[in-house]
Amino acid sequence: MKTLEKVIGLVIIISLIMKLTLIPGGSILAVISLTTLACIYYPLGFAFFNKIRLRKIFKRDSYKGLTKFRIIGAIGIGMGLAAICIGILFKFQHWPGADTYLSSGLVTTLIILIVAMIRFIKSKDNFYKRIFKRIAIIGGFGLILTIVSDSTITKIQFRNHPDYIKVYEEYIDNPQDEELRKKMDIEYHKATMPKDEFEMYMKYQYNQTDNQ
Repeated sequence: MKTLEKVIGLVIIISLIMKLTLIPGGSILAVISLTTLACIYYPLGFAFFNKIRLRKIFKRDSYKGLTKFRIIGAIGIGMGLAAICIGILFKFQHWPGADTYLSSGLVTTLIILIVAMIRFIKSKDNFYKRIFKRIAIIGGFGLILTIVSDSTITKIQFRNHPDYIKVYEEYIDNPQDEELRKKMDIEYHKATMPKDEFEMYMKYQYNQTDNQ
């Protein structure tokens, strides 16, 4: 699973770059990769962090030498990292609940980190090193995203499309304004669609309006 984790991590980086540069397919890749990584961490964290192969999960011999604390700790850190992964996904997709996932994941991870550091000082076990590495990378990125606002991410994504940013900011201040929402949708599609597809989209919108 470690190799799979690295591959998924690379795909996540590529998908987020695609999202920030408005390359088509970035959203789909982000959803698949971050959701998959979250599933590896939880509910499979107890096996992943203890280096138990998938085919040996149900074999009793795989758990020889593992304490209950190790298993519970692996489940806990898996839950925390999984929540952060989902929070990252929600943040880049601009879905509600992103900050909730990030905050809950970071709090859980922080608690596990403190306990793990105390245990590591006593045992120097590589199990804790594996945890520290992932907390540093995923937890660190999650922490940054809790500071960065949705508006900032939007401005980075649409830095070459000032018309969308202008309408977006107006809509944020007036979320009940239906006309602003429609204008924002139009500017969004204008920024993300090829010219010919956008023209077809606009024709469809006009036809829909005429039919109404």
